[in-house]
Amino acid sequence: MADLSSTRGLLVTLALVIALCMAIPGGSTAAAESGPAPTDTIPVGTVITGANWQRYSRFMPAGMQAIFAGDHFWRMPPDVQIEVGPAIPIALPSRYLENTATYAKQVTLTHLPEGGYVPAGYVAGIPFPQPDKDPALAPYKIFYDAYYHYAPRLQRSFSCNYVADSYGNFTQSETADSIYSQLMHLSDAGFPQTVPDSGGYFLVKYYQQISPEQGKYTTSLDLAYPDVTRLDDIYMYLPSARRPLRMSEVSRCSPLPGGDYTWEESNNGPPSLPQEYKITYTGTKRMLVLAHADPKAFESCGTAASIPSDYFYPGDKGVVPWSRPALGKWELREVYVIEMSRLPAYASGYCYSRRVIYVDKETLYPLTIDLYDSAGGLYKLWLGLQTPIRVPDTGAALGVNGATELLIVNFKDKHLTVATTAHPCFNTDCDAQYLDISRYASPEGLSKIAQ
Repeated sequence: MADLSSTRGLLVTLALVIALCMAIPGGSTAAAESGPAPTDTIPVGTVITGANWQRYSRFMPAGMQAIFAGDHFWRMPPDVQIEVGPAIPIALPSRYLENTATYAKQVTLTHLPEGGYVPAGYVAGIPFPQPDKDPALAPYKIFYDAYYHYAPRLQRSFSCNYVADSYGNFTQSETADSIYSQLMHLSDAGFPQTVPDSGGYFLVKYYQQISPEQGKYTTSLDLAYPDVTRLDDIYMYLPSARRPLRMSEVSRCSPLPGGDYTWEESNNGPPSLPQEYKITYTGTKRMLVLAHADPKAFESCGTAASIPSDYFYPGDKGVVPWSRPALGKWELREVYVIEMSRLPAYASGYCYSRRVIYVDKETLYPLTIDLYDSAGGLYKLWLGLQTPIRVPDTGAALGVNGATELLIVNFKDKHLTVATTAHPCFNTDCDAQYLDISRYASPEGLSKIAQ
């Protein structure tokens, strides 16, 4: 019995010593160096810096962790601060929810011989309101919820694009007019579910360069069909040729001139031809997101060599021009996490071996993407810093061309693209000309450029 009592006494003493070491600043344990053990939340008011980021890394996508770690070329500004605020709800438009209640029950998934799934019976609203109830089909249902996330009939912005390279050069590469036209599956007040004269297109993305002068009027046009198994039509108008050129399928993986943005990310995450992918669902998590940026940050572009310095840290050689606290507080939002990789029959020659998409559970909007190269290494971080703006007569919403700063960090090529939007608008808040389908949402419109 005496030996047992002595043993218990030693164990108690040892536990007290370990506890003291963990509690005393400068103690020799790892916990003393890195701070408290990870928790399932981040208290409001927390400031994340380069010194304490590891405590909160579980709430970050892999690309954001890599920037903080600095073990790739790109790293955070040395004085970076990320302030954490409360999670702010983003309500979906009422008509979108009404359409969900009316039509969701008729939507099904059809398995194709190649191995993927495609939806049948979709009309409007959320196709699968409770996507994770069926574990076997959850990854595909989440994907299509994100693919058909709410979008207004028209989204337009003046886009100011910057690039940074491995030599420390940071410059405005171009300005452009960016117009997204959704023509089917609509849930907007004042518009039918299918717009007359839609040309049979679901979503059209029009991107016209304004500056520099030597590239003025260069225009890209991506036309997506309602049949998800059908490849988009992509055209490029070159002023020197004075006619549009039809682009090949491989152009989807090619970056647009001067940047790291490809058409495969142009729908804010979900790529084309989803039936060619194996999709897995890895669960839900809380993730740090900047979803309520200060709208004033999107009132104008920056200078020729920097984005607005009041809202962003300056970019430098290997340093990402990250958001300052003035842009807005970050919040923890619940997300679905899905991973996509091409089925073996379609994998050869494709741009990415794997894509991880973080889909907001409330809005079903893809917030962040991690992209991996053919060898499985981290290739790019795609990150949107945004705020909801009001759709006329409909409600507030996030939008591809809304108040957004899109950051694409290319780890593999030591390159970086920042696309900021200025004066974004939705629907009838935009100039009426942008609702002209024949001009901005059809191949016919390319022949009217520079007239």
